[in-house]
Amino acid sequence: MDYRVSYEHSLASAPDDFIVQVPGQVISDVPASVPRALLPEFIADLIRQRSPKIGRIRNLRIL
Repeated sequence: MDYRVSYEHSLASAPDDFIVQVPGQVISDVPASVPRALLPEFIADLIRQRSPKIGRIRNLRIL
């Protein structure tokens, strides 16, 4: 399944400095078997796997 999300993130080198606000991004290839309660955590892990320079993610919203 595909989900459109927005979030803020920091760099791995400065995890407490949130410098980027992503207003919208499509996350694809999310299995339909992921429970709705675990979806934000699963999507955040996918984002960090795709972009290893990202440190922490906050304010993740599924649009």
